[in-house]
Order: sequence, then structure tokens, then C-alpha cells
Amino acid sequence: MTNLILGFRRTTWRTNINSHKGFTHDSIDSLGYDWERIANPEIAPRFPLKVYLPRSTEDIVKVVKEAKALGEHLRIRSAGHSSNDLVLEEGGSVLVTEKLNQLLEVDEDAMTATVQAGAISAQIDDRLSTRGLGLPVIGDHIHITVGGFASVGGISPGSHRFGMFVDTVERIEYVNWDGEVITASRSENPDLLLAVLTGLGRHGVIATLTVKIIRIDKYRTLLRNHERHFTDVDSFIEGAGAAIRDPGDALYERGVWLSYPLPGGHKFGFGQFSEYHETPQTNLTRARGYAAYTYLDGLGWVSDHVPNQVGFPLKVLGMTGVMLSPEYATVKNIEFFTDKVIDEQVGDPTRMYVILAPLDRFEELFSRAYALMLEMRERFGAFTFVAVYVKNIRSPYLAQGGDDDRFCELMFYNGINNSGMTPEVTCELIERLDDIVIANRGFRYMHTLTSTDPERRSKVDPNAYYTALLGKSPSVAEPAP
Repeated sequence: MTNLILGFRRTTWRTNINSHKGFTHDSIDSLGYDWERIANPEIAPRFPLKVYLPRSTEDIVKVVKEAKALGEHLRIRSAGHSSNDLVLEEGGSVLVTEKLNQLLEVDEDAMTATVQAGAISAQIDDRLSTRGLGLPVIGDHIHITVGGFASVGGISPGSHRFGMFVDTVERIEYVNWDGEVITASRSENPDLLLAVLTGLGRHGVIATLTVKIIRIDKYRTLLRNHERHFTDVDSFIEGAGAAIRDPGDALYERGVWLSYPLPGGHKFGFGQFSEYHETPQTNLTRARGYAAYTYLDGLGWVSDHVPNQVGFPLKVLGMTGVMLSPEYATVKNIEFFTDKVIDEQVGDPTRMYVILAPLDRFEELFSRAYALMLEMRERFGAFTFVAVYVKNIRSPYLAQGGDDDRFCELMFYNGINNSGMTPEVTCELIERLDDIVIANRGFRYMHTLTSTDPERRSKVDPNAYYTALLGKSPSVAEPAP
């Protein structure tokens, strides 16, 4: 009976980890869009003429050689979770990794799993869970693949312990743009491994990845949320900064500050920081956690199945649930919290702006970037709400050979008013945001909008350092030949 219940829970998770149920990635029409449609639902599609669906490394070799022989520019995509002109090729050729979805090997002695690049991290995690195992860092959405995650970095609420997803990758097999199969690992061609990770496809097509795994029961391990609340942004910056600098024995952590405009030029601001610690596993605490998250998950489901004018208040309730998080949570609750509670297609369109920076720059970076977002809202009406999610990251990859691997993430998740967010305003915002990041020795998550200038892009691209070590251009404008 216990296994039957757990199997039902896994099935429920697989069908509900989706923050945009209003469209499906399984439609041919989805191939004409990337993540830009979340920020601008009226955007015109850019359909490819030719779509490749490889199922093996050998298939990838055939595709790459054919594209090269025909002089085609080949794009790589899975579900299109990018908004930096990385996965669309109007009238051209696209390699879709969807059928590269197999779990090839689990090595419990080495504590690694080998998977194809198009495998969805949440589904691989489910497969591993039947053996009491899991991925240390996974995507918080049902359509994030391991190859896509490796191409941009990969962050979770456990990144202060495990690093980014790329820090857990031990080995890759990829096909370069000449159609050659190449392997690289921490011990074999390590410089090449690091250059391909976060490479956005500039070196070729990732076929398989061998990643670290851990022993864990994510569905039944319950943690207690030690939560603090903040009513002004300065106290949030101070409190969140202290928390991410010294996470103590917290197993998972995340914080968020929300600013929402009110009539008459006023605004409402509220913040919270959650630290999840071990707690006794009792029937009462399990019941409390289950009841709270069942309610919040239900809000996310209902908001997608009612008219928009009704769904929007439910989204507000869901956001309230994020800000006043339940006291008890399973690891799965923590990893997928917002994507199960909030439907991004209900209410305002949204866009993410993600910054990675040295931990010692957290306060200044937050203050300057947040002030910029508020300025763009007040001057142009470009944003409605402004939300900033913050995390701690210990990442040797981001350290780029340096001694200090302590970094932070600032993910701005903002409501978009497209009448105010004109192309000119967007350009000004991105250029100024990148200026702030560069001044604070930071990076951008490169699947979100950055400057279009190759030289400026290279300054905010965490991969540029590793690609330059190979003597190659770090440009991300043309990742394929």
C-alpha cells in the first residue's frame, strides 16, 4: 500500500510541475516559440522548415554531418526555455532533443547516473527515487532537460551545498560541428568539459551526461522551515545577506522580496527567507505538510481551469503562499514550490532576469539592480510587480579557478506591461543591467536577455573564460556553424 501511495504521488507530481499549462510543449506549434511568449503572449511564431528528432548519438552525428554538407545553421532545442534568441531558426533547421530521453546507467558504487541530454531532470529524479536516490540539483519545471540545464548552469535551493548543476557533471559525450564524437570528463580533457558546460551549444550537441547522484528520499523526507519575514527592502537585504553568507546546517534555502504597485503611486513590499532544517518525522508533521501543500497545489491547478478574471486572484493567493511558506515541507515540495503553485500564464505576463555574482557583492548588486527595476517601472510603466528570489551558490565552476567559490543568485521575476516595455525600453534596461553586473564582477544566466553586443556578452557569460582557454571565440551569437 505504501508503494502504491508513493507511486500515485510521483504521478501527481509529474503531471503538475508546470507553470504554464495554457500551452503545451508537445504541439508542433510550440517549435515556433521560445520563452519569450511568457513575457509577450502576442509574439509572432518563428517556425523552422526542418526538424530533426535524433534518438541516439549516432543519429546526432548524421544530423550534424547533413546540416554541414547542406551549409545549414543548425539550432539545438528541447522545450524552448530560452529567451535570448538561442533556440529559434526561422525557415531553417532545428535539432530537437526530446527523443534523447533515456536513463542509460546508474552506478551506485561511483554514485553517478548516465543519461541522454534530452532527458527531463524531474523524470530522471523520479526514476532514481525508486532506488532511494536522486539528483542533487534539478530543474524546477517538468520540461527542463539535463542537456539544457548543463548548457546554462542550473540552480536549486540546495545549491549552497551542491553547487550548480554543471558542478555535478562528471563526464559528457558530445558531437562537435564536424560530426565527431568527443568525450570529456573531470580526468579526461577537463578543460574541454568545462568549456562545453554552459556553452549554449557553441561547441556542438551534447549527447550524454554522467552526473553525480545522492542517497535521498525526496518524497518522504520532511524538513522544517525556519522562516523570517521583512516589511522593508533594506531589512530584507540585510537579513537575506546574512542568511546566504552563513547557511549553517540548513539543507535547503531560498528568499524572495516582492514589490507590488498600489493605486495613488504607492507600493506594497514584503519579503521572506526560508531555511529548511532536519526535523523529526512524525505523522502529525507529515499531515501538516501534506495539507498545506495540497491546498497550495490546488490553487495552482484551479487558477488554470477558471476564467482569467477569477484565476488572477487565485494567483495572488498562491503568491501569498510563497511569501508565507508552510512550516513543514518535503524535499520535493521545496524543489518545485513556485512552479506547482503559480501558473505564469494567469495574470500579468512575466520575464526573468537572472544574475550570478560573488557573494561579497550581494548587497550592492541587489540594491542597484532593484533600484533599476523600480526606475523602469516608474518611468515607463514597464513592470507591474517586481519579485527578487535570492539563493546562495557554492560553485567551483563560477570561481573559474579562483579560491573563493561562494556566489549568490538574484533572479528577478517581474510582471511585464508590454505597452510600457517597448523594444527601446527593453534595450535600455538590459544594457544598464549588464553594466551593473559587470561592475560587480558578476555573470548573467545566458538563456535570459542580455546585451546583443558580443564583447559585452562575453563579460557576463560564465562560459567565456573556459572557451577562451581553448583558444576559441566566446561569442554566443552563432553557436552553430
